[in-house]
Amino acid sequence: MPNDTPSRPVGQIVTVEFPLGISVILTLVVIAAGLVFWFYPGLHDILSFLGSAFAMAAGVVAAYYIGKTLQITVTQRDQGLTAEKVDKAFSFIHRWNTAPLHERKQWWALLEQLRSRSGPELDQMLGVIENRTMVVEVLNYFEEMCLAVNEGLADEATLMKFFRSMVENYYSLLADWINKQRTDRVRPRPRAFVQFELVAKKWQQRNYGSIPSLQCIVPSYKGILK
Repeated sequence: MPNDTPSRPVGQIVTVEFPLGISVILTLVVIAAGLVFWFYPGLHDILSFLGSAFAMAAGVVAAYYIGKTLQITVTQRDQGLTAEKVDKAFSFIHRWNTAPLHERKQWWALLEQLRSRSGPELDQMLGVIENRTMVVEVLNYFEEMCLAVNEGLADEATLMKFFRSMVENYYSLLADWINKQRTDRVRPRPRAFVQFELVAKKWQQRNYGSIPSLQCIVPSYKGILK
């Protein structure tokens, strides 16, 4: 069998290592300085000066390392917060992508009908309880996501890369209907989907290339609520 034991110099039996920390070294220096101070009274002034100088140097070094430690701590905390925000963003993407196929088809079919109508015809379609329920559930999902963005709880850049076209197009399609819900005479909802509106308008103002068409994969209006 090959011998993996490292070879030693001739005459060496064993290697002994003593880890010596900075605190031990400083203790030895203090003891040595104390002995010199005690046995050589003529060096008192020099030792006093050296002691003051070393104390000032030690204070500067200590401040430097404390600052570096705080900087590392802040950096690690920021990295942890960023990772949490990215994880939160991907949780929204995961919920969006895990909807059952048949419910996706229902939502897509409704979108196609809504896109072909405007004004009173669109309002009439959304007056049907099944259609209104689907739209409200999807908008509630986006309201939750946009609230997380606006509160700094989810990474906006990650969500924008995935949801930008949907957010902008859904808002353009439903903005008038949303405003009517806010001013409804029977049951006004002045704060309806305000977070969604804030994010949609903000993303519309950012120039990150052309906006894709509305023809994208759409999720279940039920599955995203899981």
